[in-house]
Amino acid sequence: MLVVDDDPIYRETSRMFLMMQGRDVTLAENGNAGLRKLAEGCFDILIVDMEMPDMSGLEVIAHVRARPETADLPIIMVTSRDDAMAIDRAYELGASSFVVKPVNWTLLDHYLRFVCRAARNETLARQAQKEAELLGRTKDNLMSVLRHEMKTPLNAIIGFTRLAAEARESGDLVAMREHLEAVQESGKRLLQSFADMATYSDMLSGRIVPAFEPIAPGWLFDDMQELHGPALAKAGIRVERREEEGNLHFEGDQTLLASALSRLVQNVLEHAKGATTLRLISAREGEGLKLTVEDDGEGIPPEDIARCLEPFAQADMSLSRAHQGLGMGLPIAGSIAALHGGELKSESIRGAGLRVSLRLPIAR
Repeated sequence: MLVVDDDPIYRETSRMFLMMQGRDVTLAENGNAGLRKLAEGCFDILIVDMEMPDMSGLEVIAHVRARPETADLPIIMVTSRDDAMAIDRAYELGASSFVVKPVNWTLLDHYLRFVCRAARNETLARQAQKEAELLGRTKDNLMSVLRHEMKTPLNAIIGFTRLAAEARESGDLVAMREHLEAVQESGKRLLQSFADMATYSDMLSGRIVPAFEPIAPGWLFDDMQELHGPALAKAGIRVERREEEGNLHFEGDQTLLASALSRLVQNVLEHAKGATTLRLISAREGEGLKLTVEDDGEGIPPEDIARCLEPFAQADMSLSRAHQGLGMGLPIAGSIAALHGGELKSESIRGAGLRVSLRLPIAR
């Protein structure tokens, strides 16, 4: 815990009593010093005096709440005067509670336990609310996409099956073969949609566990070119590879990571309008590794990137959209990165393409 108070006697007294209760105590002599220590360390609770010469406790609370990294930090304000307006103001700024000097140190330890427990419960409640909101958006996105992605191929299967039967009756084997190929393509599209839903469900439930082994980025890039090379060539997209010099290996599940990169390349094939170049880039990033799939297509508006990272969502969610699929490519790739202790980052500049990176730890 961090105790901020301009009274040296109070600071040392608080250190002595709180350490007797097994607390790890850091002291700061004024508001500015307290903010510096908060920026340098990690604390479970802040105790701050309301009346200090350089910066009042109210100002300290306002600064603490303005920082994202300390926005949820429990704060107890200490006051030596009966000022209801100041106490109300402290609560408005985000104080968790307050105590009055002279402090009953024995009771304070129990009070600290209560405040910390209440803060943890509040944090869990906010997390649960965010998860519920995400679940609600996912459900809405899923129903919107399913109306399009299920109905279209099913109608195609029914329609082309009827046309194939008519072609068979008329003896037009060429037309029958074309109609049956269209039926097959629609069936594959349906199967891929169900496979994506099953994969994402397995990831959310923890049923997919990575099998870590030493692999190299070049192996993954080889897989990508072998799998998508013909489709990229047909689309007129040239492949460039930029790889870190040296024998770079890292621990990962090659099958899962190849699947993640495959989805990023497929995203380029389906959505990168006007793309002529696809870049596969590997590079060290601190103690980790960054695998990047980059194109020079039209890109998407930066404000749409967050939507594309949500499951069952696309930049265009209208039923008349041109692109097919459940919008699961980026979310599944991001989940695979998370299984490796990493993350997915996406950056788009309108008219300059899209850059999507898998940031993975433990490169060696």
